Amino acid sequence: MMSPLGHKSRIPLSILALLALLSLIGCGYRRTGSLDASSPIYGKKVAIHVFANKSYRANAGAIITSALVDEFARRSGGRVVSEEAADLILSGNVLTYATSAVSYSAADTVREYRAVMTLESTLTEKATRRVIWKGVLSWGQDYPASTNIVAQQNNIAFQQISSAIQQSIALQQNSEEAAIREISLRLAQQIYDRVTSGF
Repeated sequence: MMSPLGHKSRIPLSILALLALLSLIGCGYRRTGSLDASSPIYGKKVAIHVFANKSYRANAGAIITSALVDEFARRSGGRVVSEEAADLILSGNVLTYATSAVSYSAADTVREYRAVMTLESTLTEKATRRVIWKGVLSWGQDYPASTNIVAQQNNIAFQQISSAIQQSIALQQNSEEAAIREISLRLAQQIYDRVTSGF
C-alpha cells in the first residue's frame, strides 16, 4: 500500500531540483547584482561623471548619464557612489546625435525617422589614473513621424490649422524623446557589458 507521501511527493521535489539546477547553470543569465570575480569592476565602487555633450541635442549628456547610473546601480548591486568613495571613475562625451528620414509613404511624406547617438566612454582607476577601458559606441533607434494633420484637412479655419501644427510638433517631439531614452538605455547596457566582461 502506497503511503500518502508516495509517488506524488517525488514530482514536486524533482521539479524543484530541476529549477535549482537551472538557476545554477543559468542558461547564460546572471542574477542582478552578481559579478564574476574576473570582472574588472568586481568588488569595486564606481562613480559616474556627467557626460559632456558635444552634440547639438540639448540634455543628451544628462540623459545618458542618468541611464548609466540606473544600469550600474541595478546590475552591480548598488555599487555606484560619489567620486570621494569610488575606486573607479566612468566618464565620457556624447560625440554626435543625428536624425534622418528612413521610410516614406506612397504620398512621399516621411513615415519614420532614425535617431543615432555616438559616444565615447572611459573607465579609469581613481588611485592610479590608469585607463581600464575606453571605447566608442553608437546606437540607432527608429521612431514614427507624427501624422501631418493639416495635410489631411483642406477646409479648416486658421486657428484649427495652428492648433493642428502645434499638436503635430508635440507628437513628433515626444516620439523623438522616447527614441533618445531607448538609445540611452541600450548604450548604458553596452557600456556595462563591456566594462564587466573583460571587454
